[in-house]
Amino acid sequence: MNVSIILTNFNYSKFLKQSIESCLNQDFDKKKFEVIFVDDNSTDNSIEIANKYLKFKNFRIFKNKKNLGVAESSNKAILKARSKYIVRVDADDFISNDFIKMLFGYLKNNKNLFCVACDYQYFFSKQKKTKIISAREKPISCGIMYNRSKLISLGLYDKKFKHREEEELRERLGDRYQIQYLELPLYFYRMHKSNKTKHNDYINIYKTKLENIRNKNKLGLLKSKLGKKPNVIVIIPARGGSKRLKRKNLYNVWNKPMIYWSIMAAKKSKLVKAVYVTSENEEIINYSKKIGAKIINRPQHLSGDYVFKMDAIVHATKEISKTNKPNIVISLQANSPQVTHHDIDKCILHLVKYNLSEVISVDKNNNQNGALRVMKYQAVFQKTLSTYAGFVRSDIIDVHTNKDVISLSNLKK
Repeated sequence: MNVSIILTNFNYSKFLKQSIESCLNQDFDKKKFEVIFVDDNSTDNSIEIANKYLKFKNFRIFKNKKNLGVAESSNKAILKARSKYIVRVDADDFISNDFIKMLFGYLKNNKNLFCVACDYQYFFSKQKKTKIISAREKPISCGIMYNRSKLISLGLYDKKFKHREEEELRERLGDRYQIQYLELPLYFYRMHKSNKTKHNDYINIYKTKLENIRNKNKLGLLKSKLGKKPNVIVIIPARGGSKRLKRKNLYNVWNKPMIYWSIMAAKKSKLVKAVYVTSENEEIINYSKKIGAKIINRPQHLSGDYVFKMDAIVHATKEISKTNKPNIVISLQANSPQVTHHDIDKCILHLVKYNLSEVISVDKNNNQNGALRVMKYQAVFQKTLSTYAGFVRSDIIDVHTNKDVISLSNLKK
């Protein structure tokens, strides 16, 4: 037996016929794959529908006596599987006839791999149309074929995660989660009112749990590289004399002064100890204090039109270091409201993971966008770009003109 397709179901009877038949009708030797149907104690007529397919020798049914959730249901099926590879399909979705042939073929020719995923298509039933999505850019929990023994050895899914179980697995395994991608849309992800991604627990409870795990892992990596008490600070240079867009740093974007978004992103990062604004402008200083930033009073000779931003960062770093010398200094633009704490964390972790001196954010064309510059303490005082520099992509608009503001207004925060 080469492949086991695991079909988990809870009250999806209206979608089952198409889902089960897509799994059984694979262009693959019927003796070399099986379909394991796990019903998670449904209250509709799912079992009656599934029983009709027991005439197929490669179709098996397991019914939970109580609702266990998709993670534990999947684990039970993985342990009962007879094959070398397993792949999950949700009972409201369906797959192409070439689905397991393509994924199995890839793993068969790359025997050391942990897993491979294919792209997928959003399927809108009423419109009878699809939209192709990259699994690399927007991963989902299904449509991923695993080496079964490797998945078992790594602990399977966490049964406590009734939602976002695949995200938890990726987070827990870290670098051990080595996935490859086939850019073929072989999986059909049905869009409907009852999608589990719309469930309140999925959106709130398990999202929070995952965020806590991620923050713990990030902080653990930071401590392993910088010591038990890493001191990471953010400095936001925000002078008051902008010319192209008057009062730029306090200009309203998404109903808030622009600097608000930068300060909030920095404060939201669990890796950042303190957020400073360096400014000579009283209005900016008062507003920044109000929303929780610390202030570095910027001297007038560092507040003119032709002063380099890094000169203000160097001054602020020296002032801060008199009482609390940082390990890492982050220059964050006040006029980059799209920046999120994820962008900040990503740059910090890239710096420490690869032992770089600094990391700079670049746009989708790999051009520096100026939004973020993360530096080890000594790199702040260098006159040139560090030899050990890295770059992280973050498609962020630098706001300097009304045209930039208009571009932002068409985007959601």
